[in-house]
Amino acid sequence: MNTARRFGLLAVVVAVAAFSFAGDTAKKAPKENAPDVKSLEGKAAPDLTLNTVAGKQFKLSALKGSVVLMDYWATWCPPCRESLPHINTISQDKELAAKGLKVFAINDKEKKPEVEQFVKQNSYTFEVPLDVQGKFGQLYLVRGIPTTVLVGRDGNIKKVFVGFGPGSEDGIKKAINEALDDKGPTS
Repeated sequence: MNTARRFGLLAVVVAVAAFSFAGDTAKKAPKENAPDVKSLEGKAAPDLTLNTVAGKQFKLSALKGSVVLMDYWATWCPPCRESLPHINTISQDKELAAKGLKVFAINDKEKKPEVEQFVKQNSYTFEVPLDVQGKFGQLYLVRGIPTTVLVGRDGNIKKVFVGFGPGSEDGIKKAINEALDDKGPTS
């Protein structure tokens, strides 16, 4: 086979491989109009049961009647590392807790020893459910972390925050206060 033919054949093989790879990638990437976590606002929060780093059980449906803040994060995520001190401050606020706020920092698919060490090194005091199988990510249609979900006393998702940056703290605090002020339907 001459050199020109070999290069031509190689070019066809590379083009087919590239097209095939691009097709596979497109199938795995979420569609632009596909529902995401924000589309869940106002709907019932999917129930979830996970074990915490401390060995307790976290079951969302058992917390109905409380306002629940769930922050989904990982140790390797820079915006998560930026948001976690704020989440910890909220979890330590006795006034918010007295009004019915429960705070959980749900870890995204990392091993317990790694998460335990990270939490200890940073002196975090919030409860950390371990989502080793990515259930939260699937149920809540998560596309990026951190993702912070606020569930009202009625079990419905009140507000969702994706990412963390300037102004995030104020938005989260405002949504928490609004959810705590909402006593739910009176019968």
